[in-house]
Amino acid sequence: MSGYAAGWQTHNQRLFYLFGTIVFLVGFIKDSFLLTLTGLVFVVCAFLSKWYLLQMIRTFVIENQRRSLRLSAGDQNTLKIIVENQYPVPFFSIKGRIVADKNIAFLSNNSKDQDSAYTFSLTMPARGKTIVPCPFKALNRGIARIRSVEFICTDPLHIVRCSIHFDQLLKNRIIVYPDPKPVRQLSLVPPQRVGTLVTKHSLDQDLSTPSGIRQYTYSDPFKYIHWKATARTGQLQTKTFEHVADQSWMFLFLNQTNSARHQSFEDFDKRISAAAWLAEVACKRSVNTSIYCNAKSIGQKMVGIEPGKGALQLRKTWEMLAFIQAWQMKTSITQALMMIDQKLSQPQMIIFLALDQPGPAAPFLAKWLKTGHQIYMLRRFDDGCILEQIEKGVRAVGNV
Repeated sequence: MSGYAAGWQTHNQRLFYLFGTIVFLVGFIKDSFLLTLTGLVFVVCAFLSKWYLLQMIRTFVIENQRRSLRLSAGDQNTLKIIVENQYPVPFFSIKGRIVADKNIAFLSNNSKDQDSAYTFSLTMPARGKTIVPCPFKALNRGIARIRSVEFICTDPLHIVRCSIHFDQLLKNRIIVYPDPKPVRQLSLVPPQRVGTLVTKHSLDQDLSTPSGIRQYTYSDPFKYIHWKATARTGQLQTKTFEHVADQSWMFLFLNQTNSARHQSFEDFDKRISAAAWLAEVACKRSVNTSIYCNAKSIGQKMVGIEPGKGALQLRKTWEMLAFIQAWQMKTSITQALMMIDQKLSQPQMIIFLALDQPGPAAPFLAKWLKTGHQIYMLRRFDDGCILEQIEKGVRAVGNV
């Protein structure tokens, strides 16, 4: 990523030109070789100083590859900016300044500006790269980006100075995960279907994973008889298998498009923290999770993470939770529920993390309860959150 000169300070250069021209003319008139040479040196230095900076601007490059740093609020890390000098002459006296979003704060800041700005100085070797370490601390949930990059460059004699700006944004992202907060009343028994997760309560068995033997009963299939154990004990023995099932949790953030007006951002962040904790619990239990929000993105009316499980799914979920904000809710709840209804095939557990107006959702909730889904509402309680199951009657939903 190349920059351009946004401002020049050439006051000293004009003085050098003026002084050098006067001395040169005086020396020429008086036939003084020393004065003529001195004036010529001043003029040449004034010319070379700007020429030097012009070459610097043309060959000064910032590597702009997509990199993401992931951390939680309160953690510290280092953002590394790689700058390159493509010219066969070293560059001296470079001062840089970067400004990032306000949910991070740079450490060891040399500037008096506390608005997420960081200043530094560097010298670059000829045809070489320099790594600029920028230590920072994560303050709040969100995705921070570098909003502006500026370099102030001077020639070795400090005759001319210019600032280099960049039109493009750096692709570096700093993802600050939400702080998981425990949710009470997580005594959930999600609906189960045929799958691969070992569980004690399922009618389905994985025939490829025998777990033991027991005495034969008349209802056992004949092909499952364990003949060696039968010969050893003198009684018919049958094989047993692991009981398996799939568990699936769907998280929903559904707010009206004007939710930012009547719902505090503190309340929204607490629900985000509860969602982060539930996603972490699901990861530990090897539960399939998905999450959807009626926020709009480029080319999509609803953002979401399709079903999955494991550490990768948890990371995707936390990244989405870091991204979404209350003011981003642009799609109507009814339209979002219609799209979610198309995704529901097998019974699963549906957790409403936010639903500020349940009226539009009533027909869908009634339908999902009839088709075997379990529905839970996340409710604020004191300083925390609890899960409340909706078993019958959509009137019991109320405001989340």
